Amino acid sequence: MLLEDDMAVTDVAHPFEMSLAAISKHLGILTRAGLISQERRGRVKWCKLEPDALRDASIWMQSFGQFEAVNLDAFERFLETELSAMPEEDG
Repeated sequence: MLLEDDMAVTDVAHPFEMSLAAISKHLGILTRAGLISQERRGRVKWCKLEPDALRDASIWMQSFGQFEAVNLDAFERFLETELSAMPEEDG
């Protein structure tokens, strides 16, 4: 969805049958992983794809394709575990 343009968090959430809080949590994980960035413009939080980081992640995941299909749910759990162990950055 973010390939074409930046989007407000509410617009990202719109097509999904999940709460805004759940979408925000997912977007927070992607932000902490460096795959997207978020910025506040007035009262609205906007998301922007970070294509270089996404390309690096894609190359990294493709290396696992030779062994078995990548389970994205397991990958998300892995990222949550790894990122929760990282110290929070101020700012």
